[in-house]
Amino acid sequence: MSNDAAHIIQQFGGVKSLAHAINKDPATIYRWTYPKHKGGTGGLVPSPALKKIHAAAQRLNITLVAEKQNANRPAQTVHPHQFVNWFRNTAPYIHAHRAKTFVINFSGDAVDDASFSTLIEDFALLNSLGIRLILVHGIRPQLEKKIAAEKRISQVFQHLRVTDKETLEMAKQATGTVRTNIEAMLSTSLANTPMADSSIRVASGNFITAKPLGVINGVDYQFTGEVRRVDCDAICNNLDSGHIVLVSPIGYSPTGDVFNLRSEEIATAIATAIKADKLILMTECDELLSSENSLIRQLTTEQAQTLLDAKSNQQDDAYLHLQEAIRASKLGVERIHLVDRKINGGLQLELFTRQGAGTLISIQPFEDARAANIDDIHGIIDLIRPLEAHGLLTYRPAETIEMDIDKFHVIEQDGLITTCAALYEYPLDAIGELACVAVHPNYRTGERGDYLLAMIEKEARSKGLTRLFVLTTQSSHWFTEKGFKPAAITDLPKTKRDNYNKTRRSSVLIKKLTQ
Repeated sequence: MSNDAAHIIQQFGGVKSLAHAINKDPATIYRWTYPKHKGGTGGLVPSPALKKIHAAAQRLNITLVAEKQNANRPAQTVHPHQFVNWFRNTAPYIHAHRAKTFVINFSGDAVDDASFSTLIEDFALLNSLGIRLILVHGIRPQLEKKIAAEKRISQVFQHLRVTDKETLEMAKQATGTVRTNIEAMLSTSLANTPMADSSIRVASGNFITAKPLGVINGVDYQFTGEVRRVDCDAICNNLDSGHIVLVSPIGYSPTGDVFNLRSEEIATAIATAIKADKLILMTECDELLSSENSLIRQLTTEQAQTLLDAKSNQQDDAYLHLQEAIRASKLGVERIHLVDRKINGGLQLELFTRQGAGTLISIQPFEDARAANIDDIHGIIDLIRPLEAHGLLTYRPAETIEMDIDKFHVIEQDGLITTCAALYEYPLDAIGELACVAVHPNYRTGERGDYLLAMIEKEARSKGLTRLFVLTTQSSHWFTEKGFKPAAITDLPKTKRDNYNKTRRSSVLIKKLTQ
């Protein structure tokens, strides 16, 4: 069997299909296609993974033929069940993202890349799914080419260009060229492409009011500016009309002056002003990796700041994008995604798969931790039934869960209930029961259980409860680590003692709640 990564990915019908088949992250599969100097394997599948791939191929009835096929033999196609599974798994994201507003920033390097047409097709796909798109592009390499052609010297301090009058004229020229090219590509409607029969309307304009950056540390930045105001009404009116809004890194003052701006700053300003659902920064650098060289999938703003403070090179793109993401988060943007734009399909993987392909940054670790409602019943049942089957939880009929839904808290991610727990109160004894604690198997490496436990404890204290008890058969160690102490059945409220199931022989653990 060949160990050529691209060939194997193709035979399995794509990165996501292969990742699912061998229980790997899509980002890990992508790194097999990276050159070694970028942390990849040079296009070769690691030997330990080949055995899993071979087993998966046999299970899915996929024939791993040699790389060079017989000319008379048709190419390997995606099996119908793989497509159906993919489509079913994607549907919740399509529903969740429809009518939401995303601000996407990408650099001038992306525009110059030969793969930019693929990214444009990705934007068109998002638009076709009812996502309201604001695209903010950069012009740095295009401007630098013009400066070099004119044999001029342009000073840059802290990644901010000093823009004199001549440089400003070249920035305007570069902006016009880049914007026109993007609009032309978005207007393409070619057969046999994802943009076939598309009818996209693009709106550009003077959405940004700017002011001069001024003098910083003795440097006069002249016509380099910063955002003063965003014309939210104009942007939203265009979005309401179904247009993609395209914004260039140029701003205008009320006096008619023109300023050269950073595209990342514009993207953050727009996302903040219109309260966008997501800010997506398409980065030019590799993904953020942990000390174990695995993709960091989620960071709180505080964790991102710690990571930023530890970086030694404050001038590389990774530092600047992380810095911008933190600033956007602190300004009120709920979700910021850092996605390596060099990953073919990275945008879709980040938005339409639960594991994603980039790094999500948010103020809280889990934005969708909340009290449960009637719409969560089926999600809770799907989560707890496997645990009940293995004896980890007591069986609860659907009717019981529906009656007690106001006692449940859940953490939801993109339509999937990943964590649940319930609080049953015994006010006469000032004690509560922590029950039905469950975490989805794919999310047990995070801190979801800890976070939901903290929410339950906070609610218990607010209701005047001083203690919390739990009955468990196999998770005593986890609860002990969280401050629960072994107790006796006689320590339980009388109602609970009378209904204690002796055949389960559950351990009793109690935790005192500090006020």
